[in-house]
Amino acid sequence: MGQLITALDIGSANIKGLVVEFRKDGIFSVINVFQLPSVGLRRGVIVDIEEVTSVFRSLIVDLQKISKKAVQNIFINLNSEQVKPRLSRGTAAVARADQEIQQDDVERAIQASRAVKLSANSIILHNITREFIVDDVGDILDPVGMVGNRLEVSTLVIEAFAPHFNILTKTIERVGGKVAGVIFNPLAASQSVLTKQQKELGVLMIDFGFATTSIAVYEENKVLHVKSLPLGSINLTKDIAVGLRIPVEIAEKVKLSYGYALAKDISRKETFNLQEFDSSLKSEISKRFLAEIIEARLEEILDLVNNELKPFGRLELPAGAVVVGGGAKLKGLVDLVRQELKLTVQLGLPDLSRFEIVNPANYELLDDPCFVTAVGLVLLGAERSEIKSVRKSIVDFFKNFFP
Repeated sequence: MGQLITALDIGSANIKGLVVEFRKDGIFSVINVFQLPSVGLRRGVIVDIEEVTSVFRSLIVDLQKISKKAVQNIFINLNSEQVKPRLSRGTAAVARADQEIQQDDVERAIQASRAVKLSANSIILHNITREFIVDDVGDILDPVGMVGNRLEVSTLVIEAFAPHFNILTKTIERVGGKVAGVIFNPLAASQSVLTKQQKELGVLMIDFGFATTSIAVYEENKVLHVKSLPLGSINLTKDIAVGLRIPVEIAEKVKLSYGYALAKDISRKETFNLQEFDSSLKSEISKRFLAEIIEARLEEILDLVNNELKPFGRLELPAGAVVVGGGAKLKGLVDLVRQELKLTVQLGLPDLSRFEIVNPANYELLDDPCFVTAVGLVLLGAERSEIKSVRKSIVDFFKNFFP
């Protein structure tokens, strides 16, 4: 039997989970897929520890029923506006007399790149290698075996607010789970939905979540930028509630039934009656007016996205934008993003080519823009597990030669 990997996409509205067996042939055999309501979180951060603990405790009990191993290798996402990226560089002198670069030179350069001044009470969540530079010549993917005097590495350091990281991991571990890795949300989503060609050409991934919108920008197969913005689809619902003077619960149903992102596409003559959602509400509502409410908030979110891109100058992004997440399923959204960002846009689905899915119900759940992060967590979790396995094999090999 292969290794079990459990992925938990922990959102403010739902927790989407995936349990797979990672086989030696590189295939992920899907054991279980689930989605359950989430409470006690706001914009990716725990705000009520008791409520969150109760949800996680019940979840861990259910996972243990599948297999005790399902709770021993859990990968989770972190999605907060307090997660911040910054570019860094590390330098190492080549150690060998013949100036041939070895793996230990690479590791020393990468370690040096971690020596950055962090914000107060922060930790390094990721340190992503972008390129290596040998004697001032850059754009090198793997310098091992090359000859040079000085090795540099350019990395993207992603720092997180330590209390947010700690309370999330410790809460899961307190109820019996073991967290094997924490991954920034847009990195996980990108892993499952963007192709290598898109990353090489230049692409923007936008994840429209419940309470946040996260982005990732790639060019020449390098991560240029990642960010989580504190606005999501719940803000559309709140605006509808205020604009139509109806309860938030009804506003959510209205959004799902009649919501549209681009007002100009809706005839002014089209209407619906609130009575179909609540018999006490008898107002007739213009569908165009509803779309105008939604479009105004989406334009604000896309303005924030545009502001995140401005520091990078003329980013052409030939592969355009890929939109994912629950909010991405809103009708007309793709067209609005195309209009506002002046890019080609497509709806993204997780790449399931390496997944063996026997149960049709599981496939139906997974083949959805909502599950890109959970699938990405599995893929990145498998990569980390493979790296650990290789390192262990090397250690075991040398044990045969040394006492």
